[in-house]
Amino acid sequence: MRKICGLFAVLFVLWLNGTAQEKAIILKNTNVVDVVEGNIREGVDIVVKGGYIQAVGKNAGSGIDGEVKDMTGKYVMPGLIDAHVHIANDPKETQADRAKHLEYFLRHGITSIRDAAGDARVLKDLKEGVEQGKYIGPDIYYAAFMAGPAYFEGNDREKSMVEGWAEPFAPWMQCLRPGDDLDKAMREAKEWGCTGVKIYGGFDREALLPIVRKAKEHGLQVWGHATLFPAKPWDVADAGVQVISHAYMLEWEGVSEGLSGKIFENYEKYYDKIDHENMSVERFLQTVKAKGLIFDPTLFLCMENKMDWSVRFVKRARQIGVKICAGTDYINDLNRPFPFLFDELDLYVEKCDFYPMEAIFSVTRVAAEVLGIADKAGAVETGMQADLLVLNGNPYDNIKELRNIQMVMKRGKILGE
Repeated sequence: MRKICGLFAVLFVLWLNGTAQEKAIILKNTNVVDVVEGNIREGVDIVVKGGYIQAVGKNAGSGIDGEVKDMTGKYVMPGLIDAHVHIANDPKETQADRAKHLEYFLRHGITSIRDAAGDARVLKDLKEGVEQGKYIGPDIYYAAFMAGPAYFEGNDREKSMVEGWAEPFAPWMQCLRPGDDLDKAMREAKEWGCTGVKIYGGFDREALLPIVRKAKEHGLQVWGHATLFPAKPWDVADAGVQVISHAYMLEWEGVSEGLSGKIFENYEKYYDKIDHENMSVERFLQTVKAKGLIFDPTLFLCMENKMDWSVRFVKRARQIGVKICAGTDYINDLNRPFPFLFDELDLYVEKCDFYPMEAIFSVTRVAAEVLGIADKAGAVETGMQADLLVLNGNPYDNIKELRNIQMVMKRGKILGE
């Protein structure tokens, strides 16, 4: 026992010495983009040490031993969060290929991402690689794919997620049938490092309720498509799915008939009957607002696929105060000067009447809530992880100032230094 106590004492001293030796970084005289209050705090020091923000305030860096960086005229905001990506769905890509995507994200100020279901073998390696310094990139949070049997009938597009696995399904891609052990399903998802479950389809409202409840009991976030066939958008919201994705999928609220669990059958029977210009999604949006859920519209994806009517749904969501997060569901094009997330935010401002501060709130504070990390990311506050984006101009004046990047800091480390 004495030996064990002695070992702990030695480790504690070593930890103290390491902390003492590490110098702080002081960002001096910044303009802090306060995403919580929606204002700019001028002349503020930010003290960073040990990967976290130690102090924020006027002259907070005075008398502190550390590296001082003059940020006069610069704007410091929390790192961006893309709340909807897929980086592990192309089996032809190597980890080296995927690492390029991660570096591309971080270089443009995206310090966290939510991968909305992929091969957890790949994602776990990437996540741990970033944490251990093997890869340069954002923090990765990912989902276990869950669907009912009907979803998989005639639909094998997710097969690559379990390539090489001995069984047709895996802990990160599950087919849930009536009577399945949901506790076991959730435990297996967590064992593979999943932050949440992403529900894709094959469930009605009654089948969704126990899945949502069990996921929450196991500390998993609950994410899902806006239509889960046969569940329509209102069913999904009423069941309490915490983050509901894709504005274009709200179109199924415009079908009065009950939907089939077989996705493609619905398109054949009902799609031509949907009046996209006049249909209402009010009941869905009011339920999302009342329950404190989050809408993930992936508007850039909608517009690229000529679903311009989706704009109307996002505008209405914003008008009534629905929480909206920014995500793309789009594979990076590494030849583009900026990731698609910037286009998503432009659309919120230019098409959906968002103020720039509202768009920024969606890609920081709300997105952090999506990932379940609002206690450590999404704001420039004492105690938060030091994931920071330093800009040359005020993004509250012009959303395109997000592209005018001076510096990126990830967990207290300045990218490129």
